[in-house]
Amino acid sequence: MELKLKKIVLLIFILAVIVSILPVFAQSSTSIESPIVIKSTRSTALGGTHVALADDLTSLFSNPAGFKSAGPELSIAGITMGLAGPIFDMASVIIESSSGGNPQDILLSSNVQDMLKSLYASMELVGPLAFGYVGQGLGFGFFSNSNIVFSSSGTVPTIAADVDEDFLFAGGYAFRIPLPASWKSTLDFGAMLKAFVRGSLSISSSMIDLISLLQSPNMDIIYNQPFKLGIGVGLDAGILYSWEKMVSFGIVGRNLYAPTLENNYSTFNSFVNSETPTESFGIVPIDLSAGVMFSPYLGAVEHYISGLKIFLDYSDILDFLTHPATASNPVLHVGFGTEIVLLEILSIRAGFNEGLFSAGLGIDLSLVSISLSMFGSELSPEPGLRPVYNLLIGIDFSI
Repeated sequence: MELKLKKIVLLIFILAVIVSILPVFAQSSTSIESPIVIKSTRSTALGGTHVALADDLTSLFSNPAGFKSAGPELSIAGITMGLAGPIFDMASVIIESSSGGNPQDILLSSNVQDMLKSLYASMELVGPLAFGYVGQGLGFGFFSNSNIVFSSSGTVPTIAADVDEDFLFAGGYAFRIPLPASWKSTLDFGAMLKAFVRGSLSISSSMIDLISLLQSPNMDIIYNQPFKLGIGVGLDAGILYSWEKMVSFGIVGRNLYAPTLENNYSTFNSFVNSETPTESFGIVPIDLSAGVMFSPYLGAVEHYISGLKIFLDYSDILDFLTHPATASNPVLHVGFGTEIVLLEILSIRAGFNEGLFSAGLGIDLSLVSISLSMFGSELSPEPGLRPVYNLLIGIDFSI
């Protein structure tokens, strides 16, 4: 018994040393890269990623220690489509211009001018490559993610379109550390390796030129834009403690060490022609997060309410050390969420993340699940200065 307790204390000590030392390496890097994030409708509806949640494939993105408790679940494929900002307003402008309207008249209209003052809009597609497995301590997956962001700047609006195509490979293992039976508890430790590839293309144009381009598509504007191809690897590790399946506490270090290599091409055409790029090295900053989950026993009500979960998390605890230039207000780090499952089929979800409300629904039809989420994102480092709301719709096929 004493030996087991010593092993537990030693494990926690090693994790603490790793977390305290690695921020120094992160600060020594010449550049800082943004992490690849695979969004799910469930986590976004619940107010963000929750470290103590370990009952499905989202453990790949929340906490590798959850591989021991989750599943088994095999995801065959999935599609998650997301929109953010005034996408429908932009679409109406494009449709109007394509139907014969004068681009200059459309651009100078009051509603378009208001939209362009601080434009931020995005479209995202996760999948159809969304293959993964989690259960019995093992977890792995392969995912693709496409994202395009529109933004404006300047008194005469210049529209920037940033297009990213991401591929993420991840795999790891979790094991259970024996505890005395009288504790009625479990303690799991997990680690996961991941590799990622990102292709980025940036297009900058005036609104008039952009409308003209959409009216008469021309691939030359794409071939002549700068292109970046980045690759990287990363290590995640975490622990998860549960008491009587009612209370769980988790802590995870994502990107404990995640170096990147970026190949910069002057144009996309240079990449196609295999010209020599310029190289730059960076590192994805560490994300140390902690959270707790409460799942009370419902008694006779469980005939109708299959499950109730309540979450509270604080994410990216060390941002003021690992990436101080982009650190945000502590309020934006807090995530709260709750999920109620009715008759083992319908899930009702709600939460708060980055100071903004989120909500969603999920229908589990065994082999197919359909889910919807609406959530807010804060684009500034302070709460409420530049919020934008997002919509996600997901269809997953799993066994």
